[in-house]
Amino acid sequence: MALVTGGSSGIGRAVVADLLAHDHEVVVLDRRAPDDGADALGGATLVLGDVTSPDDNRRAVETAVERHGALHLLVANAGIHDGGARLADRSAEDLAALTRRVLDVDVVGYVLAAKAASEALTASHGAMVFTLSDASFHVSPEMGAGIAYAAAKHAALGVVRHLAGDLAPHVRVNAVAPGGILTDLREADGTGVFAEDPDGIREATRDLNPLRVVLTPEQIAPLYRFLASDAACGMTGEILRPDGGLSVR
Repeated sequence: MALVTGGSSGIGRAVVADLLAHDHEVVVLDRRAPDDGADALGGATLVLGDVTSPDDNRRAVETAVERHGALHLLVANAGIHDGGARLADRSAEDLAALTRRVLDVDVVGYVLAAKAASEALTASHGAMVFTLSDASFHVSPEMGAGIAYAAAKHAALGVVRHLAGDLAPHVRVNAVAPGGILTDLREADGTGVFAEDPDGIREATRDLNPLRVVLTPEQIAPLYRFLASDAACGMTGEILRPDGGLSVR
């Protein structure tokens, strides 16, 4: 039994589909249903709610436990982008509001999901898998991560490492840090990050990484299932990085 936050679109939706295809029951916590309707989640149970709300996170966990008897996996994935915001582009007031909003979703939302799920996962000796980013390790303007997003993804890396120590030996905590994957990730104002120039972003991504690849959500979704499986029983605090080899640049 798995709970996936932000499972209605992008990487989260691909993870949901992969888990369902391998006989997992899935609950999705998201602010909205998929654009093509809740039925498109393929049998997953949708809980409408906000990851920045402690009550909504608790409600999603309770739904999973009530319907399926236990919770074995939390995929904390819901996130927003800052649109590549730089100091020179915004007023101090705008930067303050933007940074607080991105941190609230991308960091506080992860902490609240972990808090809500920790008791059930401790009981089941389950796992948490978080979505990080190449921006958790590399920061440069051409990679598209602005100051708020880079700060949030660095902070989320700290959350993963803290939880891995805090929840051991009962719960394993790992992460996937993709790079350059085109999804319908949204900015803080609700617009799509990659909507305006997907072809240009695809080429820029290909030029940045040594393998010259642009991966899809479906290609990285099995990594989440691997980290939750017995094959990864000796792993906690680890980050899988399907980013085309950015670490060797």
